[in-house]
Amino acid sequence: MGQFGNQPDFITNDIQTVTPVLAANLAATDSLDGSIIYVGTSAAANLQVIPAGAVGPSVVTGFSSPGYTGSNGTGYTTQNGLDTIILEGNGAGNLIVDIVAVNGAVTSITVNTAGTGYLNGDLITVNEGGNNAVFRIVAAPGLPTAAQAITFTNVIQGEWFPVVVDYVLSDLTTATNLIAGK
Repeated sequence: MGQFGNQPDFITNDIQTVTPVLAANLAATDSLDGSIIYVGTSAAANLQVIPAGAVGPSVVTGFSSPGYTGSNGTGYTTQNGLDTIILEGNGAGNLIVDIVAVNGAVTSITVNTAGTGYLNGDLITVNEGGNNAVFRIVAAPGLPTAAQAITFTNVIQGEWFPVVVDYVLSDLTTATNLIAGK
């Protein structure tokens, strides 16, 4: 294993037992935060990991105003479960929102059902009222998915695995007695 600047060639802290998780059940609390893995037992086993730094599809976390007068629209009423229309961006057109309107203008907008494919800065309008309330998507990187996983076969027993990882998935991992360290 090579040595990198500002990194010792030994484990210095945060040693913990690894419990692989199903990709479908991945949560932020499962992150090993850039650890390397010690493979305790192997016998021609597989190790499925998501490398450090991999991020999943964006998740819509909120909305902001594009900042011009009238961007809150006209003719709106407080409602839940409204479709949105993409004005500019990459979304799949399946974002559902709840709005609060006062005097026809949208004063509050929240995610009801998160859509897919939206990126930070995409522009949408709410499909109701005058179809003229414009909002900018605020998105954050989501958790990685099984699509970003790499499966290593015939991992060596009794050695530190030389790939820095954030997650160990149980979907295809057959190696046991795994320990993470940084």
